This record gives sequence, C-alpha cells and structure tokens, in this order.
Amino acid sequence: MEPSLILPIVQSDDEQLIVQAWQEGSHGANFAYAKDRKESLKLLIALHDTHKKIAWQRVPGLHTYSQLLKWQMRYMRFKSRRNDFRAFLTGEEIDQILHYSDQSLQLISMEDTPEKDITLLHGDVVHHNFLWCSDGQLRLIDFDLAHLGEADDEYILWLHRVLPAVDYDLGKIFAELPELKRLDKRKLHRLKYPNELLREWLFAVDLPLEQQLVFLDYLVPFTKRALTYWPKLWYDIDRFVKK
Repeated sequence: MEPSLILPIVQSDDEQLIVQAWQEGSHGANFAYAKDRKESLKLLIALHDTHKKIAWQRVPGLHTYSQLLKWQMRYMRFKSRRNDFRAFLTGEEIDQILHYSDQSLQLISMEDTPEKDITLLHGDVVHHNFLWCSDGQLRLIDFDLAHLGEADDEYILWLHRVLPAVDYDLGKIFAELPELKRLDKRKLHRLKYPNELLREWLFAVDLPLEQQLVFLDYLVPFTKRALTYWPKLWYDIDRFVKK
C-alpha cells in the first residue's frame, strides 16, 4: 500500500509481529475539527479505493463479517447485562438504549441494497487511529481489526464516531463533506443503532474498579447527552433517506 496512506511497517524477525514506525511529535485526529473530519474521510476513501489495484479477497487471513450479526450480538449482550448498568443509569435510560437498538436492528434487517465492491476495511476508525505525523500528513495506524467488506459499512462506523463531535448534526456533516454522496442513503438507518453506547458500556462494566470510575466520569454524561439528541437524529435520518 502507498506510504501516503499508512505508516511504514518495521521489519521484524517474528512473522506474527507487525509493527508500524513510531512517530515523534505526532498526534491523533480530533473529529471536532472540520479539517480532521475531511482529511480522515479522504484517507478512508483512498484506503477503500485500493481494491482497484489490489485483489484483497485473495489475501490470506482477511475475511468478511456481518455488521448486522455483530450488532445483534452486542445488543443481546447489553440486554443480558442491564442489571449491571443500573448503578450508573436510570431504568428509563437503559430502556431507551434497548428500544433504539431493537428498532434500528429491525430496520437494518429489512435493507434492500445492491451489493458493492468488496474492499479492505480498517476495522477501527476511532480518532486516535488517524495519526497526524511529523511531516503534516494524516496516516492510518493499527490494522489489527482489518477485514473485508463494503466501504459503506466503514463510512457508517466513521459517522458513528464523528456525529457526537458535531452535536449529531447529520445535515452539517453531509453539507460539509460532499464525498459522503458515495454512501447508499438506504444504509443511513444504521446510524440509528446506538453503537457507541452499547460498545462503551459493555467495555466499562468489565474494567477494574479504579479505571471504571475514571471512565464513567466521561461515559455517563456522554450517554445522557447522546440520548437527548437521538429523537432528532432519528428524524433527520428518515428525512435524508426519503430525499
């Protein structure tokens, strides 16, 4: 892959060990900044477009997976552990998360969209995996969750990460980033699934107590804020899909 997309790989005697070069003076992207949103999306598009040059489906060890199945399993895990969350969230808040999850999964299961080209997906489009390097270029790191799939699935995951930084303003993101026109609008229902909340809470309850308390200082207000925006986000998504 072109070095402009990723940090170079360091040679290793261990064939099971893949290390990317350390970058002094580097820092992760911040999705609160328009420049970082634009450049990170541009980088993902460049990554996905490599399927035009590389037959990723012939590369050993890369597999596809069902985003819907993964989210269904995450929902079931959250539902089975609802009592673990009662110490931190109200029953109404837990019910809201479960309701939005269930309703969105039903919508996703009814999707009728044409298949697109299979390509390489990074698999973990969190802000700190987009690294501003010392030469001023943005590059991708940490490909340990890389897999095969349709680019739309990764754009959806990227939007899940970006939307909290812009007060869940879907209109703003689409106006700011015309490149998102490549995303099949019928898949926007996937943004209704509260993926970030389910994943973070399932992660939080298994942390050691000291780490858990620190993490909850961020997660509890993040959750309450997200739930206040979710009805409007739901409405905006329906409006975009019908355009």
